[in-house]
Amino acid sequence: MSQIGLIRFGIFLVVFAVFALLERRYPARQWRTTMRQRWLSHGALGGLSLIIPSLVLRLIPILAAVGAAGWAARAHFGLLHWLGLPALIAIPAAILLMDLAIYGQHRAMHRWPWLWRLHAVHHHDHDLDVTTALRFHPAEILLSTLYKASAAALLGAPLIAIVIHETLLSAMAIFNHANIALPARVERLVQPLLVTPTMHVRHHSTVRQEHDANYGNMLSLWDRLFASYCPEPPMPAPFAIGLAETQARGVTGLRWLIALPFR
Repeated sequence: MSQIGLIRFGIFLVVFAVFALLERRYPARQWRTTMRQRWLSHGALGGLSLIIPSLVLRLIPILAAVGAAGWAARAHFGLLHWLGLPALIAIPAAILLMDLAIYGQHRAMHRWPWLWRLHAVHHHDHDLDVTTALRFHPAEILLSTLYKASAAALLGAPLIAIVIHETLLSAMAIFNHANIALPARVERLVQPLLVTPTMHVRHHSTVRQEHDANYGNMLSLWDRLFASYCPEPPMPAPFAIGLAETQARGVTGLRWLIALPFR
């Protein structure tokens, strides 16, 4: 792992630990599934989703967003290079546009059946907490890696912008899935700009029109702009998390999660 990769991984672990402690101390919802099995299954799946793409990227580094950004800089390729924008504009523009690209990817995961079969592994979880941020099928992570590399190259995103975006992306995924709720006043201040756990939990509802909404990862702007925002009720009633077809199942193990898209 590169020095940049180690720094990013270290930040991920710190953010994960902070929100894991917060949700244990101040949970927004009671867990339906056992913590031990969740941590084992989701940790193992997250490990596979880290190792498998890493092996591919070690062989072909340009398939990583960082590698693609480096190639675009050397080749003077991509929109931001062609526009000749100064770094002070190009860096925030690239972060903003990469977040828009991730929003588009997430919508596609819900819209196209063959992508949904992979992404459904994430949505079959009956609870929502920091470990859900690890619950992605390795094939989805690999496709996402290739997609982000393509977006980085086409944008001509500066390398530092990609490093910042990738770090924020993983940190916000932990924050969004954490089993916490911000104080009401903080929620009102933050949610017009950023996706919060209260906003994202609607995306994991068993109700179809709710889980086909609130696709944003970092900025809540995109859901509001593209009419996919689902507001939470002023006094949210208890609602089921996950997918209706597996509500009767208990905690699922690693083999079930890996095989799920092919059932």
